[in-house]
Amino acid sequence: MNRTKAILMAAALLAVTAILLTRGTPNKLPLRTPPVKDPVTRKGPISFGAGLSGTALLQGGQGEVFLDLSLQVDRAGHSNSAPVSLALVIDRSGSMAGQKLANARAAARKLVQSLRPGDRLALITYGSDVTTLVPSTLIDEASRARLLSAVAGISDRGGTYLSGGFEAGRDELLKASAEGQLRRVILISDGQANEGITSISSLSAMAREALERGVHLSAMGVGLDFNENLMTAMAEHGGGHYYFIEDAAALAGIFSKELETLTSAVAREAELEITLARGVELVELYGYTYSQEGQVVTVKLPDLFGGQDRKVMCRLQAPTAVTGIQPLAATKLSFTDVKSGAAVTLGSAPTVLVTDDQSQVNAGRDRGVLARVEQAKISTNLSKAMESYSSGDLAEAKTRLSNQIATTTAANKDLKSSELDKIVGRLKRQLRASEEAAPSSPAGRALIKGGKFDAYQMAK
Repeated sequence: MNRTKAILMAAALLAVTAILLTRGTPNKLPLRTPPVKDPVTRKGPISFGAGLSGTALLQGGQGEVFLDLSLQVDRAGHSNSAPVSLALVIDRSGSMAGQKLANARAAARKLVQSLRPGDRLALITYGSDVTTLVPSTLIDEASRARLLSAVAGISDRGGTYLSGGFEAGRDELLKASAEGQLRRVILISDGQANEGITSISSLSAMAREALERGVHLSAMGVGLDFNENLMTAMAEHGGGHYYFIEDAAALAGIFSKELETLTSAVAREAELEITLARGVELVELYGYTYSQEGQVVTVKLPDLFGGQDRKVMCRLQAPTAVTGIQPLAATKLSFTDVKSGAAVTLGSAPTVLVTDDQSQVNAGRDRGVLARVEQAKISTNLSKAMESYSSGDLAEAKTRLSNQIATTTAANKDLKSSELDKIVGRLKRQLRASEEAAPSSPAGRALIKGGKFDAYQMAK
């Protein structure tokens, strides 16, 4: 009996000791190793994964961590046999007169000749009014001939009723396209929207509403006189692509590229949903428009096509008071498979370790993700520098570009990214150009549009 009592007393003493130790460190979890890297999930040709700028955060620190969401589509063997439905909307205002309109007609002819039997095309022009030259029609030899004839007859006249042209293209796709078709308006403009709806916010809302109804928009700015902020915003809200085309002779190649993306599309209605963990805040999401309700962030993505590599970079603020594993978010990529029509979902649930060991924080840094973080920051700063330059604040533009060059050069001594080396070279050339040309000059306007286009591409 005495032996039994002794054993019971020892057990009780151990239990009390454990309770006291736990009370002494109420928030301390035993885990001391960083979480395993979030695996890449895959469905057919599409893979989706999450990377972090670092797998560990210092206890009591700022808690800043960058979440790098990556989706990739195989290049080979995934051509889209489903038909596409396009509305080609061409600016025929007076400023398009001459070679620009001739190049637009040549590009339109090539597009008509490249479409497959079973695809659809509507041909619309706009100046001060809107003309539907050919309503949405199935491509066969007879309709191809009608379209080519209509393209040949396009002539310049009038102002720039851009909103009316977009609405006409959208409506043709909505009333004529079959369920499941990839529907896209290709909008071309070389000038300022000066008739009808003209504000960026209102035109962006039109593009967003069209996207919600299944119609995507790609916007192509030609020359040096269009509003690049407007065209970029419409493409972003319309779930398509934006192109800066300084020389209209390049239009045919851009049309071919846009058609190639559609005919190699493997997913439509793509959407990224990020549900932030408790206590985690989204500070910034680079390069994409998004909506947020509570802890749920939603990003509408363009259709996904073969060979695509798309990045969505998020700057997060995570709690660091408690050591141990800290969930960051549950991420979900959803889309409709073009071939099968099936709904597909891929997901990830990245976590980070909160630790009081600085060596773990240092060891957990991911140089590849950090290099992409640097590109995202450059994209934002370059766009702001071009805005400053455009408004005539040359000193501010120079300061932004100079500081960015210095910051990126210093960061790349550790990151050793060849891509960042190339970007620094471009920034230096843009800085020199900003010092040599007035913003209103042809060279200055080319710098503004080219710089903003660089920023747009860098963020994708």
